[in-house]
Amino acid sequence: MIETPIKEQVFCEKSFINFLTAQGIEVKTTTKARGNLGICMKNRIDISKNAAKEKRIAILAHEYAHKIHLDIEKDSISKGGSLEKLFKLEKTDVIARELVRVTHFVDNNSLFIPFHNRKREISGEIKCQEAIIRQVYPDFKRSQAFKPVIDYFKKHKSNAKYLLRYDNIKIVHPITRREELILIKNLDTEFSDIPLTIRAYIKILSLQREQARMSRRKNKAEKYYLKPTELFARFVQGLFTDGETIKNIAPTTYERFEFLLGTGYYGNLRELLDRAGVV
Repeated sequence: MIETPIKEQVFCEKSFINFLTAQGIEVKTTTKARGNLGICMKNRIDISKNAAKEKRIAILAHEYAHKIHLDIEKDSISKGGSLEKLFKLEKTDVIARELVRVTHFVDNNSLFIPFHNRKREISGEIKCQEAIIRQVYPDFKRSQAFKPVIDYFKKHKSNAKYLLRYDNIKIVHPITRREELILIKNLDTEFSDIPLTIRAYIKILSLQREQARMSRRKNKAEKYYLKPTELFARFVQGLFTDGETIKNIAPTTYERFEFLLGTGYYGNLRELLDRAGVV
């Protein structure tokens, strides 16, 4: 028989929800909440019914932190808020750096490990395709137009030309209305008559497009993670999951946080943390 840790016996999800509802916050646990498997909307917090049992308290802590921030800055969710307001300081450079470290500890996705792995893979794949081209065209440079490709598609009617711009495209023939799918993954099988160097160049363009898409997604995600309201929410979340580690990796932040906590600046968060035995 596995015993439940004392903290979980004393402070469970039900205790957390009772604490929130006592403050007039509506809590819904049967929705498919967005975001971090939860969402905060003024006086309402949703936690996804699909959230794992062991993560639900951390999610509630994250969303309650957003509620606290909303009480401090009314437009914090829509505009991201500010660390200066959250910590009542003019300079927050040290706190910002510490909170990024907290985010990396709390949320492994913020490290973008799959992105960096795939980025290295793409770089290697591009070099392989360049090597194929340089066997025939030793002066090939990606930064310059590749004339053999231009010449080839001027002389040959081939739907592979669409793959110069798209990875997947559907063509509807004007008379028969027959639909034809042109897919980059089928380049070698459906267009094997095209010279290997031309196909290699088409693959390079496709890989570059993938790089660009990945970078856009990463940049968008990074902006999300670096929003003050998200940094603060993951800090509070971290206190519930591993408070001692959070204190060690963000000592300046925790010291200021603890001081403001004692003044009541964060509303009833002091009481919640006391009940949970977090600080």
